[in-house]
Amino acid sequence: MQAPTQTIPLDLTAAEEEDTKSELLFGGSLQRTVRFDLQSEGNHVLAVSVSYTETSGDGGDELKSRNRTFRKLYQFIAAPCLSVRTKVSDLSQQAQGKDKRSYAEPMSFALEAQLENMADGPITLEKVAFSPKHSLSTTSINWDVSWPGVQKMDHPFLMPRDVTQVAFLIKQSHVEQRSKPQLETTKDGRIILGQLAIRWRTAMGDQGFLTTGWLTTRKRP
Repeated sequence: MQAPTQTIPLDLTAAEEEDTKSELLFGGSLQRTVRFDLQSEGNHVLAVSVSYTETSGDGGDELKSRNRTFRKLYQFIAAPCLSVRTKVSDLSQQAQGKDKRSYAEPMSFALEAQLENMADGPITLEKVAFSPKHSLSTTSINWDVSWPGVQKMDHPFLMPRDVTQVAFLIKQSHVEQRSKPQLETTKDGRIILGQLAIRWRTAMGDQGFLTTGWLTTRKRP
């Protein structure tokens, strides 16, 4: 597989019920499956090479063998199936004010993400999870959470260009008194919160997944 950034050799897998022998009789067929997880957008080329030995005779006892090889290319363009737009709000600053906030108090953030189906067909969201950085904890407030007295919601079903929103509450796990919280930051002072992982399935049963880059807060004053 030739992807936009690299070339990757792929293994062929035979069906469980299929005979593993490579000899083909007249009119026979051989089937193999190749699997590849698309991780980048753009043009992809799948190159398939087949080598075989052709045996023929002229009616006598002597058989003649001839090696043959042919190659086919399958080109396709990979486009994003899901669009993700995120927003992070600092709940600590909103509650106490930017100048009155104490570093001895735990930080808390709200992460909102809008997910838009960019595919040509419908998809079902199977899982949306947030993996926080060290010293942070997260709470999902989405369809996968059971609330007392509230019926559990079904997995979101998105038609093409449909949009749904998910949200997570992020809190600081440990606070050091009289010192700044030991949170990982970027060079310009943004707090690194974690990554958002999303898994979905198409109407044909194909599974897709996406992991965002590191999500950060806004630049702190």
